Amino acid sequence: MKEIQIFSLLCITGAALLSDLREGIIPNAVVTVGLLWGLSYQGMTKGAAGILVYLGGALLPILLFGGFYYFRMIGAGDIKLMCTIGGFLGPSACFACISATIFIGGVISAGIMLRSHSFLCRLFCFAEYIRTYSKEMEWKPYLDDTPQDARFCFSIAVFLGTLCYIGGLI
Repeated sequence: MKEIQIFSLLCITGAALLSDLREGIIPNAVVTVGLLWGLSYQGMTKGAAGILVYLGGALLPILLFGGFYYFRMIGAGDIKLMCTIGGFLGPSACFACISATIFIGGVISAGIMLRSHSFLCRLFCFAEYIRTYSKEMEWKPYLDDTPQDARFCFSIAVFLGTLCYIGGLI
């Protein structure tokens, strides 16, 4: 059954990544299929207890990334994709996969900032965003003032983090 889990995760994260790179969005259809597929997988492998494992894993990314989404530091599609992964893996493996994803995303971000010589600028922008929000308490999307070349598809990090989990690197 582990092979089904691995194949499923590769198909779902791969389809999401390709769509995100091509279209700039992760389609809800991919996420919906993934969520239903994950629920079916957990139900088949663990019975009724699998539903609780599924729910724990699927809800964990919302708890961990909800604040980042609120400030538009991460897209809803990325969180929904991680919820799909969490449904397949359960909470503890999902946490490990998310940890790898965050690390990889940080490395990619650092690479982008080094390439564009914008590390200090991004640091000052983030500090200014925090200062402004703390002072005015007015919601404003974080990425509004971020140049397009300073952004990247986080689904790349999600896909690579999933590969790290599958490959046993975490």
